[in-house]
Amino acid sequence: MNSGEFYRLIQIPDPVRVQYEKWDAAGASRMDPDLESRLLRRDQWDDAWKELTDRLGPSDADHVRALWEELSIALRQVPRWEQAGIPREIFRDTMMFASRYLKDGLAAYGHYCFTAGWWFPRQLAMELFRLGSLEFELLDGAEGRRVSLHIPTDASLDSEAVDDSLQRFRAFAARFFPGWTDAPMYCDSWLISPAIRPLLAEGSRIRAFQDRFEVLSVDSESMGAVGWVFPGHSKDPETFGDLPEGSSLQKKMKAFLLGGGKPGWAEGRMK
Repeated sequence: MNSGEFYRLIQIPDPVRVQYEKWDAAGASRMDPDLESRLLRRDQWDDAWKELTDRLGPSDADHVRALWEELSIALRQVPRWEQAGIPREIFRDTMMFASRYLKDGLAAYGHYCFTAGWWFPRQLAMELFRLGSLEFELLDGAEGRRVSLHIPTDASLDSEAVDDSLQRFRAFAARFFPGWTDAPMYCDSWLISPAIRPLLAEGSRIRAFQDRFEVLSVDSESMGAVGWVFPGHSKDPETFGDLPEGSSLQKKMKAFLLGGGKPGWAEGRMK
């Protein structure tokens, strides 16, 4: 698979893809083996991401070129995925994280940008996989193995879609990562914050998702949900009156924020 085929496989938007193919042809990479190696190591990838963005400088403030560098790593990792026997569609769905964030950036800011380059090493290092609607990150630390469940911006939280993703993960882990088959599963998200529960209708898909977890800790001061419910908008309380009301959740969240509410953030363990 060459780079052009890869960009099409993961649905990089055409204007960005054309630019990427020009950089490919020009051999314009600022990557080197040491930096690439550090971007694939959990204990170093934060510093490595900062070094990459420093190398690219202010001309890449939207991080579109940094994403090109990361996608070059992804392409070089293809043999590793193939040797592991992981199906191509799982590789594709996992790497489409890149195209999703480019498109989300266009919708939120009016131009293509990549705001999640610091997060992408998880996929590059084969430690996070998209299986159906949800993403699953394999963690191995001092407290043992665990699975961190993530909800992509385009995820369906219908009970059937969530059940399907969980079933896919169990089959995937049993085949490729048996050490995680029975590992406890956690979620760290605004979606399971108790503070937003009163904003949700009785039959809400988010409420049903919350019911899957036992909440272990809550950051009641967090305003992180604002960026997810209102992409591209400021967390400054003085701007809350300008927040859109395009969905029922946005309407209720806006009123909640204007009343001084804080949506919070929580970590929970799947029951």
